[in-house]
Amino acid sequence: MTEEQDKQTAIRLLEREWQALDIWLRSLDERQLDALVFGEGPGWRVRDVVTHLASLQELAGRVAEKVAKEGVQPTTNSREFLGIEKTADELNAETFATWRERPMAERWDRWLQAHSRMMDAFRALRPDQLLQAEGGKEGMKPHFAVLGVIHLRVHREHIEAALKTPSP
Repeated sequence: MTEEQDKQTAIRLLEREWQALDIWLRSLDERQLDALVFGEGPGWRVRDVVTHLASLQELAGRVAEKVAKEGVQPTTNSREFLGIEKTADELNAETFATWRERPMAERWDRWLQAHSRMMDAFRALRPDQLLQAEGGKEGMKPHFAVLGVIHLRVHREHIEAALKTPSP
């Protein structure tokens, strides 16, 4: 397999993972979207996780855009690479507060826009900029795999667990 074919395989994986989660999340009713989810902080609901995941895919897109433009890879975490001084917890709290009362339609718009931005940015990368030379997570550089696909899987597990828990 060529590097370009490997890149396309990684792109298809990212799309499949996101589409599967998108279809499943959109099938949830209002009660399910309001189910409390453990993992990020107290009071987080499924609908809040949608916005959280969008913010991470947005971050991944910004990292990929910088990698493509400057030709350098992060040697620190993605936030530091982008010059963001806030911690992950601070960014999560900010996203939670900003989006807490926003309607689901706006959240779905952000979810779609963030994913589209990330995928466009990933497609613009050369194979060596996206892919890990030796293995790596899902064959991608860790900062792209974690933000692009692994985080989706982790939070899907959190949401599935929340939906199995009876409401108080």
